[in-house]
Amino acid sequence: MTRDLPTPDEILEELADKTAAQIDRLAPIAFDRALGELTRYHRFLLEMSASRTSDGAVFNFAEIAGDAWGPPHRDWVRQYRRLFERAADRLPNDAHFLTSLAHVPGRLLGSGDPELPASIVEVILDLEPMMMHRLEAWVTKRTTIETPKGQSAEPRLALVGSDAKAYAGVLPDIVGAWESLLQRVPSMYDWRERADKTEEERWNALRQSWPFLWQHLTNTAYCLAVAVWNEDESGAALFRDALVRWPDILKYRLDDAGAAAPRSWRLIFPDLLKMDWHQASAKASLLDYDYLPLPTTDHVLANINRGAHDDVVFLTAAVLLSWTINDKQSSDIGGRAARMLLIRAADDDNGHTRNSAPLRLRSLLLELVRTEIAGERLSDDSYGAELDHLVKSLDDMTERRVVPGRVYTPSTMHERSDLLVATLAILASGTPLEGDDGVGQSIADLAEEEELLPGGDRSLRDILHELGRFRTTLLQPSALIERGVGVLTLGQEAATKVRHLGTILASAHEVLATKRQQRLLARPVDGDKLEALRLAVEAALLRGPSRDILFSAVEIARGPGGSIAETQSLTFNGIEKAAFVEPPMQAASSSFNELFVTQTQVVAARSIWAKFLERERVNIDVAAKLEEEAFWRGIERFVLQVGIEPVMAVSQHAALRTRRLFGRHPSAELGWLRVERRKGKGNSYVATVQGVDVIDADVPPGVALLFSARALQRVRYQNVDVGKYVAISFELGEGVKGAVRLSFRQQLEWANTPTFEIRAPDPDDS
Repeated sequence: MTRDLPTPDEILEELADKTAAQIDRLAPIAFDRALGELTRYHRFLLEMSASRTSDGAVFNFAEIAGDAWGPPHRDWVRQYRRLFERAADRLPNDAHFLTSLAHVPGRLLGSGDPELPASIVEVILDLEPMMMHRLEAWVTKRTTIETPKGQSAEPRLALVGSDAKAYAGVLPDIVGAWESLLQRVPSMYDWRERADKTEEERWNALRQSWPFLWQHLTNTAYCLAVAVWNEDESGAALFRDALVRWPDILKYRLDDAGAAAPRSWRLIFPDLLKMDWHQASAKASLLDYDYLPLPTTDHVLANINRGAHDDVVFLTAAVLLSWTINDKQSSDIGGRAARMLLIRAADDDNGHTRNSAPLRLRSLLLELVRTEIAGERLSDDSYGAELDHLVKSLDDMTERRVVPGRVYTPSTMHERSDLLVATLAILASGTPLEGDDGVGQSIADLAEEEELLPGGDRSLRDILHELGRFRTTLLQPSALIERGVGVLTLGQEAATKVRHLGTILASAHEVLATKRQQRLLARPVDGDKLEALRLAVEAALLRGPSRDILFSAVEIARGPGGSIAETQSLTFNGIEKAAFVEPPMQAASSSFNELFVTQTQVVAARSIWAKFLERERVNIDVAAKLEEEAFWRGIERFVLQVGIEPVMAVSQHAALRTRRLFGRHPSAELGWLRVERRKGKGNSYVATVQGVDVIDADVPPGVALLFSARALQRVRYQNVDVGKYVAISFELGEGVKGAVRLSFRQQLEWANTPTFEIRAPDPDDS
């Protein structure tokens, strides 16, 4: 009898059970031995799965997922969740278990080959938020309402007795272990001395470490949010301090990180890390002063870290502040934590809090502008999408409990734009009572540096849109905004600041709009863009008439005919000049060219119909109505004279009555009449009666035109210019809008078939 060998998952689970048992026994030495065995085996599994792709990229088989299972490495990490929970429950008895578990990410990450892919590193770093959730759950279970002597209970939660002492003792070790992970980055990603590598090699090593750096930074913010949400003053203070000081930890390894910041350092984004060093260096040098030497790899990464840190701090502060002003918590801990983040308050080595960055509108607005131009929101791999994900993840923990199976509306935020009220409160908190703190000049400078912005004029449009949104919101009184200002400024003239902010932002909006308009007026219309539109229209005409035409099997020809055809023209008014300049100053629309193409085809079809109506017709009177059998018996011989594919064009009123009557019988015999509904006949098609296609057309009531769909044999397009069958021009009107004019020459060749004009009684004939 054979016995199945245990799977790696089962072995790992058994080792986790063994470790958990030592926690229950309160056996720290045995626990350390069991935990070491667990993490070594976990690391062994990761090393055994390590590989590389054909192009040399790091790969791990533990990342592979299937239709019925997820990546194995995620299941392995889940084993630590119950260890965190049990260790937290034993905290008053022995803090050693939590202290040891805090170092699990460091044990799993190692310090050398084989390298781990970014996806696995990120999941391992997520162990810290996992631990904090379990630890805060323990804190919440053991907190009480503080009741100072002689006063009523206050909405402030606090641990008591030995619990408070144990928690205060273990928390610095947990945060310290988390901060120390950053010091592993140089060894994990081979940050050797610059003298040992070329700049290209060092850049590759630095940018490979970015997923680790970003995950560590955002997880630090997340742990702060977890502590704040659970109203844990101690945890919030320590993680706030860790978040504020985050950039300082690696400064000693980035050789010239202390060098002067580039002239436009706020425009340095992590997207540079997707470029090779030659491209990244060229881009970074544009953002620096001309007289300075080219930036080094260390300098660029240091400024990427600095900018990303500012983004995370700003957005985290906005989320925390929104919890306070929207009454999501019983205390104002969110607002207080937001204020301390915004002023970059951190504790020094002596335990004293220092205030290094007073709230100033110009700085706050530029930080906000940076987050707005960070990248496309809808692109999954953009930095802007990462910022939206950060906002969503921070606020997700506040989602209210719901009944399973019920339909409900989520109460949490999903992107940066959801932080409108909190953002305005932050801006107003730094608004001076007089002047604009240099905001107008800063916005004007941004407008002058279009080529430096990540999206060019698109970035300016994003800023303009946000400024407009802010202005509109500030026009309405908002107690929530004033409340947020009061929290951040400790109650200093909130209403006055909010009103003055509206005035400043309105002026900034006007400055930016004026600068853009001046640039647009000065920028010439791009001939290539007009030519692209002309070619699209020309190609559509030469493919054939639109489906609105009432003729079939029409040959499309080009070149000179028997005579010069009359020129057909159409004008599109109110078209933005921004659509025809380069670089583009208007968002690209997939339907922009389609508008011109469709309308030109419609004009071409109407021109054909108008020429057809000018042809000679044979008049016939019929005593019966269109929908009566006698009508169709009366025209039977004329249908035969028309020839193949007979068509009858009727008025809108007659078409409506025909649809009502024959539409009930889409394919049937109504007495002598045969009625069909054929597919692919176009929007004007009504029905086929006695083999004649009835068409809704522009004819008067009481009149029907009977003809053959083959009456039009050929449509010939003649040159309007050398080698061109469509001409185009753009004429600027007042302001930044103008008219697009299109023209073409259309010559028609008809078959020698009759057209009958049938007059019959019509109840709608006025």
